[in-house]
Amino acid sequence: MTPEIRKQIEWTLLPLLTDVLPHVFANGAKFHGFRAECDACAASIELPEIHGDLVPVDGNRCVLNARAKCPSCEAFCEYHYLLNAEGEMSVLPLQGPSASLTQ
Repeated sequence: MTPEIRKQIEWTLLPLLTDVLPHVFANGAKFHGFRAECDACAASIELPEIHGDLVPVDGNRCVLNARAKCPSCEAFCEYHYLLNAEGEMSVLPLQGPSASLTQ
């Protein structure tokens, strides 16, 4: 199985990100989603097209793991971030592309 086919299969197994949002942290802060761009063509990818999950970690933090298939060029894009809701919301890219995140 090629890596590209594996990504496609894994993508279909993830829930829609909209099904797990908004994420509410222990301190009451909420994460509502983010604006994503395709790595290949820079087209916008809407939140309902993104699959993924949020995994809570110690403190008011969670890890965002998400994938999307670009509707324009059909490339698969990956988004991996550590969200920190201690005080003002902050975002640390763990790897992969950059994206604008909004709480």
